Amino acid sequence: MKQIFFYFVAQLKRAARILPGQLAVDLSVCVCVGTLGCLLAAQGASQTEGMRYRIGLVGDLSDSYLGFGIAALQEMDDSRLMIELVGMPEEEAKKAFQQGELYAVVRVPEGLVESIVYGENDRPITYTATQGQKGLGTMVMGEITDIASTLVTASQGAIYAMQRVLAQEDRGEEIGRETDKLNLALINLVLSRSGFSDVEILGYADGLSFELFYFSKLLLLFLLLSGLLNSALFVSRSKSLPCFLKARQVGAAWQILCEYLAYFGLVLAGFFALCLPLSAALGRGLIGIPEWEGMGAVPFFSIWPAFLSVAAMFAALQFFLYEAADGIVNGILLQLICGITMGYISGYFYPSAFFPEKMRTLGSLFPSGMASDFVEGRLLGQLRAGAGAAVFVWTVVFLFLAAAVRGIKIRKG
Repeated sequence: MKQIFFYFVAQLKRAARILPGQLAVDLSVCVCVGTLGCLLAAQGASQTEGMRYRIGLVGDLSDSYLGFGIAALQEMDDSRLMIELVGMPEEEAKKAFQQGELYAVVRVPEGLVESIVYGENDRPITYTATQGQKGLGTMVMGEITDIASTLVTASQGAIYAMQRVLAQEDRGEEIGRETDKLNLALINLVLSRSGFSDVEILGYADGLSFELFYFSKLLLLFLLLSGLLNSALFVSRSKSLPCFLKARQVGAAWQILCEYLAYFGLVLAGFFALCLPLSAALGRGLIGIPEWEGMGAVPFFSIWPAFLSVAAMFAALQFFLYEAADGIVNGILLQLICGITMGYISGYFYPSAFFPEKMRTLGSLFPSGMASDFVEGRLLGQLRAGAGAAVFVWTVVFLFLAAAVRGIKIRKG
């Protein structure tokens, strides 16, 4: 045991020698991560509004019936969750459209309502969008336009048919009253479409806000890729040292454990170097997270144990990859490829809810997916024991694999 202790102390000294340089790199990464987080938060304003399409309305908007219809769409209809109609002068709308502030521009011709009332329908609404928008948004707007035109023409036909029937039955005095009743019935029919379905608005990852989602994902991504920052610990490793240690009664498993603990210390040092300025920014309100508003950095401190468990697993993964790779260059490339791939599939760059089901399932089974599930549970105040157990199991598995690889190397001499 004395030899094992001396070897562990030696590994700690090696880690301490490269610690200052590594902390400088970590602080540089902290600045980059903070800048990226601010950019993501700035871009997240539209996501927090439900990703609504902003459409400019220009032309003749003076008719009271048209104004009532627009107000009804904006206040009562479910389409308000997807579309924002903004009335503005034509020149202002043109400028906003060219700058990308509007998804499209709808031009209402003069006398549109009168044309519809008299059954002429000869003044169509012009819908303007860019050619590059041929995608889901254009398909949605095409469907909405078709629905609107169908509702108008069908409603118009029903009203005229009712009026003709009343006139033929010599009930002309009832036409006005019955027309109003039918109009109200048609309006209620349109506005009651939500009765056929339930609209549920979810945040990211089962309810996390945009800010908290990416705050946690950037921290997880930092831990997942921290092997790139700690590569200096694996430079110039002696190939004969493991055999020498084996002869001194320090087996492959003990070698791996001592080296891993020193490496894990480097990972933790980098993590704390990142978290300390983040905690200060949270405490001063420089980072706005809706779920933690007014609580400073206290909620962040409370979820540190979850991140530490994940850091232990990722450190074991990185240590195994370096042990399995032939040379430091191959190890760095393996770290980069595995880290980026696992992070993407597990939803660190983009919410995994938008991926195909098979891809989501695969990502959830990866160590990165288990880590994400475990941390999200803590953020939501849930104890996901299954994910926590999976994080522990993956840690043990990676250390076991690293010890197995080291044992093979020792036997080969």
